[in-house]
Amino acid sequence: MISLIRSFSGTELLIVLVAFVLAILFALTIHEFSHSLIALSQGDYTSRNFGRLSLNPLNHIDPIGFLCLVLFGFGWAKPVPINSLKFKNYRLGLFLVSISGVTANFICCFIFVGLLVLIFNGIFITITSYSYLMQFLYYLLYFSASINLGLAIFNLLPIPPLDGFNIVSSFSKGTSQFVEILKRYGFLILIILLIFNVIDLLLGVIYSFVFPAFVDFWKFIF
Repeated sequence: MISLIRSFSGTELLIVLVAFVLAILFALTIHEFSHSLIALSQGDYTSRNFGRLSLNPLNHIDPIGFLCLVLFGFGWAKPVPINSLKFKNYRLGLFLVSISGVTANFICCFIFVGLLVLIFNGIFITITSYSYLMQFLYYLLYFSASINLGLAIFNLLPIPPLDGFNIVSSFSKGTSQFVEILKRYGFLILIILLIFNVIDLLLGVIYSFVFPAFVDFWKFIF
Protein backbone atom coordinates (compact mmCIF):
# COMPACT_ATOMS: atom_id res chain seq x y z
CA MET A 1 0.00 0.00 0.00
CA ILE A 2 2.88 2.36 0.75
CA SER A 3 4.06 2.14 -2.86
CA LEU A 4 0.54 2.94 -4.06
CA ILE A 5 0.35 6.02 -1.84
CA ARG A 6 3.65 7.20 -3.29
CA SER A 7 2.54 6.57 -6.88
CA PHE A 8 -0.95 8.06 -6.85
CA SER A 9 -2.70 11.09 -5.45
CA GLY A 10 -6.12 12.67 -5.19
CA THR A 11 -9.16 10.85 -6.54
CA GLU A 12 -7.04 8.29 -8.38
CA LEU A 13 -5.38 7.30 -5.10
CA LEU A 14 -8.79 6.68 -3.52
CA ILE A 15 -9.87 4.61 -6.52
CA VAL A 16 -6.68 2.56 -6.41
CA LEU A 17 -6.84 1.91 -2.66
CA VAL A 18 -10.49 0.80 -2.76
CA ALA A 19 -9.79 -1.51 -5.71
CA PHE A 20 -6.71 -2.89 -3.95
CA VAL A 21 -8.56 -3.71 -0.72
CA LEU A 22 -11.51 -5.27 -2.55
CA ALA A 23 -9.14 -7.42 -4.61
CA ILE A 24 -7.44 -8.72 -1.45
CA LEU A 25 -10.79 -9.49 0.17
CA PHE A 26 -11.93 -11.44 -2.85
CA ALA A 27 -8.68 -13.41 -3.27
CA LEU A 28 -8.58 -14.47 0.37
CA THR A 29 -12.29 -15.31 0.46
CA ILE A 30 -12.31 -17.47 -2.67
CA HIS A 31 -9.19 -19.26 -1.43
CA GLU A 32 -10.67 -20.21 1.94
CA PHE A 33 -14.14 -20.93 0.52
CA SER A 34 -12.57 -23.41 -1.90
CA HIS A 35 -10.88 -25.25 0.98
CA SER A 36 -14.21 -25.52 2.78
CA LEU A 37 -16.14 -26.61 -0.31
CA ILE A 38 -13.73 -29.39 -1.24
CA ALA A 39 -13.45 -30.57 2.36
CA LEU A 40 -17.22 -30.93 2.39
CA SER A 41 -17.12 -32.92 -0.85
CA GLN A 42 -14.57 -35.26 0.74
CA GLY A 43 -16.80 -35.99 3.73
CA ASP A 44 -15.61 -33.44 6.29
CA TYR A 45 -18.39 -31.11 7.47
CA THR A 46 -16.24 -29.29 10.06
CA SER A 47 -15.70 -26.08 8.11
CA ARG A 48 -19.36 -25.87 7.13
CA ASN A 49 -20.38 -26.27 10.76
CA PHE A 50 -18.08 -23.37 11.65
CA GLY A 51 -19.70 -21.15 9.02
CA ARG A 52 -16.75 -21.20 6.64
CA LEU A 53 -18.66 -22.52 3.62
CA SER A 54 -19.44 -18.93 2.76
CA LEU A 55 -18.45 -16.21 0.29
CA ASN A 56 -18.85 -13.57 2.99
CA PRO A 57 -15.35 -12.10 3.57
CA LEU A 58 -16.17 -11.44 7.23
CA ASN A 59 -16.26 -15.20 7.83
CA HIS A 60 -12.70 -15.65 6.58
CA ILE A 61 -10.72 -12.49 7.30
CA ASP A 62 -8.31 -12.32 10.20
CA PRO A 63 -8.09 -8.59 11.07
CA ILE A 64 -4.37 -8.60 11.86
CA GLY A 65 -3.49 -10.83 8.92
CA PHE A 66 -5.56 -8.70 6.56
CA LEU A 67 -3.96 -5.48 7.82
CA CYS A 68 -0.47 -6.96 7.38
CA LEU A 69 -1.33 -8.04 3.85
CA VAL A 70 -2.63 -4.59 2.94
CA LEU A 71 0.32 -2.73 4.46
CA PHE A 72 3.26 -5.07 3.93
CA GLY A 73 2.18 -7.54 1.25
CA PHE A 74 2.35 -10.51 3.64
CA GLY A 75 -0.64 -11.66 5.61
CA TRP A 76 -3.14 -14.41 6.20
CA ALA A 77 -6.80 -15.30 6.56
CA LYS A 78 -8.38 -17.43 9.28
CA PRO A 79 -7.41 -21.06 8.64
CA VAL A 80 -10.32 -23.25 7.59
CA PRO A 81 -10.90 -25.93 10.27
CA ILE A 82 -10.37 -29.32 8.67
CA ASN A 83 -10.67 -32.81 10.17
CA SER A 84 -8.75 -34.96 7.70
CA LEU A 85 -9.73 -38.13 9.59
CA LYS A 86 -13.23 -37.69 8.18
CA PHE A 87 -12.08 -37.74 4.56
CA LYS A 88 -13.40 -40.63 2.49
CA ASN A 89 -9.83 -41.18 1.29
CA TYR A 90 -7.24 -39.56 3.55
CA ARG A 91 -4.47 -38.88 1.02
CA LEU A 92 -6.75 -37.92 -1.84
CA GLY A 93 -8.82 -35.71 0.43
CA LEU A 94 -5.76 -33.99 1.87
CA PHE A 95 -4.38 -33.37 -1.61
CA LEU A 96 -7.64 -32.02 -3.04
CA VAL A 97 -8.39 -29.77 -0.09
CA SER A 98 -4.83 -28.44 0.00
CA ILE A 99 -4.65 -27.64 -3.69
CA SER A 100 -8.20 -26.28 -3.97
CA GLY A 101 -7.41 -22.77 -2.74
CA VAL A 102 -4.39 -22.46 -5.01
CA THR A 103 -6.38 -23.75 -7.97
CA ALA A 104 -9.20 -21.29 -7.31
CA ASN A 105 -6.73 -18.39 -7.22
CA PHE A 106 -5.08 -19.48 -10.47
CA ILE A 107 -8.46 -19.78 -12.20
CA CYS A 108 -9.56 -16.36 -10.94
CA CYS A 109 -6.30 -14.79 -12.13
CA PHE A 110 -6.78 -16.36 -15.54
CA ILE A 111 -10.33 -15.02 -15.80
CA PHE A 112 -9.45 -11.52 -14.58
CA VAL A 113 -6.59 -11.27 -17.08
CA GLY A 114 -9.02 -12.30 -19.79
CA LEU A 115 -11.42 -9.54 -18.76
CA LEU A 116 -8.58 -7.02 -18.79
CA VAL A 117 -7.58 -7.97 -22.30
CA LEU A 118 -11.19 -8.07 -23.49
CA ILE A 119 -12.25 -4.72 -22.00
CA PHE A 120 -9.04 -2.71 -22.20
CA ASN A 121 -7.29 -4.50 -25.08
CA GLY A 122 -4.14 -4.94 -23.04
CA ILE A 123 -2.68 -4.68 -19.56
CA PHE A 124 -0.07 -1.97 -19.31
CA ILE A 125 -1.92 1.01 -20.74
CA THR A 126 -2.49 4.66 -19.90
CA ILE A 127 -5.95 4.96 -18.41
CA THR A 128 -6.00 8.57 -17.20
CA SER A 129 -8.29 9.46 -20.10
CA TYR A 130 -10.93 7.02 -18.86
CA SER A 131 -13.78 7.95 -16.53
CA TYR A 132 -13.39 7.28 -12.82
CA LEU A 133 -15.66 4.25 -13.15
CA MET A 134 -13.52 2.72 -15.89
CA GLN A 135 -10.34 3.49 -13.96
CA PHE A 136 -11.81 1.70 -10.95
CA LEU A 137 -12.75 -1.29 -13.10
CA TYR A 138 -9.26 -1.42 -14.59
CA TYR A 139 -7.49 -1.34 -11.23
CA LEU A 140 -9.95 -3.80 -9.69
CA LEU A 141 -9.34 -6.33 -12.47
CA TYR A 142 -5.59 -5.75 -12.50
CA PHE A 143 -5.16 -6.06 -8.73
CA SER A 144 -7.50 -9.05 -8.62
CA ALA A 145 -5.46 -10.84 -11.27
CA SER A 146 -2.13 -9.96 -9.64
CA ILE A 147 -3.13 -10.74 -6.05
CA ASN A 148 -4.79 -14.04 -6.95
CA LEU A 149 -1.68 -15.10 -8.84
CA GLY A 150 0.66 -14.01 -6.04
CA LEU A 151 -1.44 -15.79 -3.42
CA ALA A 152 -1.50 -18.98 -5.49
CA ILE A 153 2.26 -19.01 -6.04
CA PHE A 154 3.00 -18.17 -2.41
CA ASN A 155 0.77 -20.94 -1.08
CA LEU A 156 2.44 -23.52 -3.31
CA LEU A 157 5.67 -23.20 -1.32
CA PRO A 158 6.24 -26.53 0.49
CA ILE A 159 6.65 -24.88 3.89
CA PRO A 160 4.14 -25.22 6.75
CA PRO A 161 1.64 -23.76 7.35
CA LEU A 162 1.24 -23.14 3.59
CA ASP A 163 -0.85 -25.36 1.34
CA GLY A 164 2.19 -26.55 -0.58
CA PHE A 165 3.42 -28.43 2.47
CA ASN A 166 0.15 -30.32 2.81
CA ILE A 167 0.17 -31.08 -0.91
CA VAL A 168 3.62 -32.66 -0.57
CA SER A 169 2.58 -34.40 2.66
CA SER A 170 -0.35 -36.06 0.88
CA PHE A 171 2.19 -38.00 -1.21
CA SER A 172 4.49 -38.95 1.66
CA LYS A 173 4.37 -42.32 3.33
CA GLY A 174 3.94 -41.63 7.01
CA THR A 175 6.16 -39.12 8.76
CA SER A 176 9.87 -38.47 8.33
CA GLN A 177 12.43 -36.53 10.28
CA PHE A 178 12.55 -33.91 7.54
CA VAL A 179 8.77 -33.45 7.63
CA GLU A 180 8.80 -33.18 11.40
CA ILE A 181 11.53 -30.52 11.26
CA LEU A 182 9.49 -28.54 8.76
CA LYS A 183 6.40 -28.80 10.97
CA ARG A 184 8.34 -27.56 13.98
CA TYR A 185 10.31 -24.77 12.34
CA GLY A 186 8.23 -24.03 9.23
CA PHE A 187 6.93 -20.66 10.36
CA LEU A 188 10.42 -19.55 11.42
CA ILE A 189 11.82 -20.63 8.04
CA LEU A 190 9.06 -18.69 6.33
CA ILE A 191 9.83 -15.52 8.31
CA ILE A 192 13.56 -15.78 7.52
CA LEU A 193 12.85 -16.21 3.80
CA LEU A 194 10.57 -13.16 3.91
CA ILE A 195 13.09 -11.02 5.79
CA PHE A 196 15.82 -11.77 3.25
CA ASN A 197 13.41 -11.21 0.32
CA VAL A 198 13.96 -14.75 -0.99
CA ILE A 199 10.23 -15.28 -1.40
CA ASP A 200 9.75 -11.91 -3.11
CA LEU A 201 12.46 -12.83 -5.60
CA LEU A 202 10.96 -16.26 -6.24
CA LEU A 203 7.44 -14.87 -6.63
CA GLY A 204 8.71 -12.19 -8.98
CA VAL A 205 10.45 -14.69 -11.25
CA ILE A 206 7.44 -17.02 -11.48
CA TYR A 207 5.03 -14.10 -11.84
CA SER A 208 7.06 -12.69 -14.74
CA PHE A 209 6.48 -15.92 -16.66
CA VAL A 210 2.89 -16.79 -15.73
CA PHE A 211 1.20 -13.38 -16.00
CA PRO A 212 2.48 -12.58 -19.52
CA ALA A 213 1.57 -16.12 -20.60
CA PHE A 214 -2.03 -15.52 -19.53
CA VAL A 215 -2.03 -12.17 -21.35
CA ASP A 216 -0.67 -13.71 -24.56
CA PHE A 217 -3.24 -16.51 -24.41
CA TRP A 218 -6.18 -14.13 -24.14
CA LYS A 219 -4.79 -11.80 -26.82
CA PHE A 220 -4.59 -14.80 -29.11
CA ILE A 221 -8.18 -15.80 -28.27
CA PHE A 222 -9.60 -12.31 -28.75
